[in-house]
Amino acid sequence: MAVLSALNREFEQYHGLIGTRNILLLIVAAFIANQCYTIIYNLYLHPLRKIPGPQLWIAFPFLRSWRMVVGDSEFRIRELHEKYGEILRVSPNEVYFTNAQAWKDIYGHGHAEFPKFYPDGIHMDPRKILSSNARDHFRYRRAMLPAFSDKALVQQEPLIRVYVDLLIKRLGEVAETGKWTNMVRWYNLTTFDLIADLAYGESLQGLESGKSNAWIENIEKMNIMMPIFVLLGTSKLLFKTVMLLLGPLLSRAQEKHMANVEKLAHGRLHARKQPDRGDFMDYFLRSRGESHGLRDDEVVVNSDLIMVAGSETTATLLSGATYLMLTNPHTLKLATEEVRSVFSHDEQICFNETRSKLPYLNACLEEALRLFPPVPIALPRSVPGDVPMEVCGIMMPPKTTVAVPHLSAYTSEANFHRAREYLPERWLSQDGGDLLSPFQHDRRDVFRPFSFGPRDCIGRSLAYHEMRIIMSKLLFHFDLRLDESCNDWYNQHIFGLWAKPTLKVYLSKRS
Repeated sequence: MAVLSALNREFEQYHGLIGTRNILLLIVAAFIANQCYTIIYNLYLHPLRKIPGPQLWIAFPFLRSWRMVVGDSEFRIRELHEKYGEILRVSPNEVYFTNAQAWKDIYGHGHAEFPKFYPDGIHMDPRKILSSNARDHFRYRRAMLPAFSDKALVQQEPLIRVYVDLLIKRLGEVAETGKWTNMVRWYNLTTFDLIADLAYGESLQGLESGKSNAWIENIEKMNIMMPIFVLLGTSKLLFKTVMLLLGPLLSRAQEKHMANVEKLAHGRLHARKQPDRGDFMDYFLRSRGESHGLRDDEVVVNSDLIMVAGSETTATLLSGATYLMLTNPHTLKLATEEVRSVFSHDEQICFNETRSKLPYLNACLEEALRLFPPVPIALPRSVPGDVPMEVCGIMMPPKTTVAVPHLSAYTSEANFHRAREYLPERWLSQDGGDLLSPFQHDRRDVFRPFSFGPRDCIGRSLAYHEMRIIMSKLLFHFDLRLDESCNDWYNQHIFGLWAKPTLKVYLSKRS
């Protein structure tokens, strides 16, 4: 006690000498000195200092996060790649690559897995296949893959066609009015109704009612909020303060959403409605109780993930493809003529026929995926282990964030001839097979819209079938025209996903 008393007297004397104001000045000075040291270290002493990139973003990381909030970061990153090259340092500890080798080195097989990286402030449920650890991911994938197999697609096709036909019916009603309609909305309603039926055995009734649903509304909100959380995460104090205020509100919203998800999932799990229909839940239930099967709580959270991943991305691609074809009349004419020459009746339009007999339309969709990838941002990974690992010939220190930014890689002149133009013809010839083709040097192996490696998208085949049959039926039944106010629709915000403003299209029944 005597020692404590002595220390207290010393502190009071010291405090009296320097004063409260001077203490505050010392704290501020120490903070500024620390910030200056951090800036100098990141610019001139950091292990990544030799990799080119924007000096301001490297010195002040919040500037990059702010561009995400504004919604133009992906276009800015593309400009920076054009300036600095295919290897770009975008923040103190983050490097982007726009070449094909990066897919193999970061996302591929044959090396230790690079774990997914989530910025401070972003928390993901580890029970979801998207954010699971390596061991659980293998189990989840084994249990879920059969639901997306060719055999499953054969069973699912009649169900999918019900919703595509309903879309065509509703668009026919719109066409009779002579007014424009928002195709983004119709694509969203269709894909969410369709995936809900595949996941839960019941539709959300969006096409019937013409009304939105909680998933669509939540995605729109989270698309805007996610970059804000990333920005807040650059300051732990600011993030904690905001979460102290907003945390309870966000938690209640999440609980309300998951209560609805659990109600739908449990209805299918426990009532065993409509068995043997070949939908997602049917296949998930077949491995129920086995060592590699999904627990009920894992089925619930992954069904929610499938609702978002299986709906939003397909609707985005269809929106982008519609815009790109309508702003390229020659392309629209060729695609429409192909569909109408191959099919004489609506009933002929099916999965197998649209895949094998419509090469030009398939090229149109592939080119739309390149220019308007549903996930335009990078999917960051973290260098694992305790020793540097090689990525594209450069040794990356442990815990460095590395990624391939989709939009930048796919629209780079270093990878594709006339990269910013919508040219479906580039996909018609075999890769490098036509020596006279201006596209023979296109680096198609950099094009991975469904990702790459052990964590690539398991719903790829389903997505392609949905896109083909919807676009085929649309062109078979209708003539389409874009409203002039949407001529610049492509130049929109990207937060985490494309913002997708209203896409005004006039439809008229085919002449």
